[in-house]
Amino acid sequence: MKKQDQVQMRRQNKYIVLDAIRQMAPISRIQLSKYTKMSPTTITRIVQELEAEGFILEGVSEETAIGRRPTLIHMREDALYTIGIEIDCFTIRIGILDFLGKLIAFQEVKCSIKHQYEEAIYLLKRSIENIMTEYQIAQDKLLGIGIGIPGVINNEEGIIVSSEQLKWENCHIREDLNGVFGCEVIVDNELKMQIIAEIGDIYTPQYSNCILVGIGTGIGASILLNGEVYRGIQNKAGEISHITINPFGEMCHCGKRGCLSMYVSEVTLLKRTPKNLNIQSIEEILQCVDQGEQWAIDIQQDVATFLAVAINNLVCLYEPEAVIVSGEIIEHNVTFQKLLSEKCKQYIWKELQPYFDLQFSNQLKEGVVKGAALQAQKQLLSV
Repeated sequence: MKKQDQVQMRRQNKYIVLDAIRQMAPISRIQLSKYTKMSPTTITRIVQELEAEGFILEGVSEETAIGRRPTLIHMREDALYTIGIEIDCFTIRIGILDFLGKLIAFQEVKCSIKHQYEEAIYLLKRSIENIMTEYQIAQDKLLGIGIGIPGVINNEEGIIVSSEQLKWENCHIREDLNGVFGCEVIVDNELKMQIIAEIGDIYTPQYSNCILVGIGTGIGASILLNGEVYRGIQNKAGEISHITINPFGEMCHCGKRGCLSMYVSEVTLLKRTPKNLNIQSIEEILQCVDQGEQWAIDIQQDVATFLAVAINNLVCLYEPEAVIVSGEIIEHNVTFQKLLSEKCKQYIWKELQPYFDLQFSNQLKEGVVKGAALQAQKQLLSV
């Protein structure tokens, strides 16, 4: 075997052991050997390396009825940290994830960065500096930074190809941030980041095949197939905003009629509100629904109908275990959740209805941030 191959194999084995400890700690060396099918000698060497590097603690034992108490290995939550970021038109959200995958800090920075890429980069740098200072995170403890952005993203090169919401094109965001904080930066579409947080533990996910549908300033989806995010050939898979839902409907800015985003997105919903009421937020629309305002009830009915039709298309195409729906109009809105569930029963092909779950996100504003930090942790540790 070539020396380069040996180095790669040792690195891969080290990651496998670290991954196993993360999933099952506290765990003994004997249990690690059985689980990973590596020899006790190899396990001992790797455990010693990981302890010397500060990733794990060894020596905490548990009580046993008879015989020698096994020495157990624990993860160190402060070994390394990752930062997750979500960029939206009027908000930058940022959080810190510890080594055990717990979000230990979360902040929102209100801003207006549509058309303002350079201003966004300045705010990002300042926000990262501020949160690291406040939570006393040293640069040598920062493994990496993950950033979720709405739009078409070249995730391999860290380039924002285009973002309809932000009005940015061909922005080399990874290049502009890489190395500034002594770590790598990874960039992806925000829903492709969020789905990592939605499926539960990134290392033992609840679902291997599921779809996340996110409603915000636009609408999009992220598709998980066999445990991996499906990207298509240009990382554009899941751009459902331009699925034709009504070929005789309203004209979309893309030049087609009846695109889904013309019926299901926060921007579109706000445009449908009575002008004399000066409605400025989704929250205000939902309040009007609760107050029995017919125009607001009609909007909610239409959104549920078109969204159920779109979910049917996705379910027929991919036959997932679950469809998870997120967005301000959905989360903690029990009335809308019941309405959408009823519409899905009406529109989804009956052959597939018994075999998938309709779920509603409980991540609130933290989903993209946590998913981006988790993805950075997984991707950068496996290098």
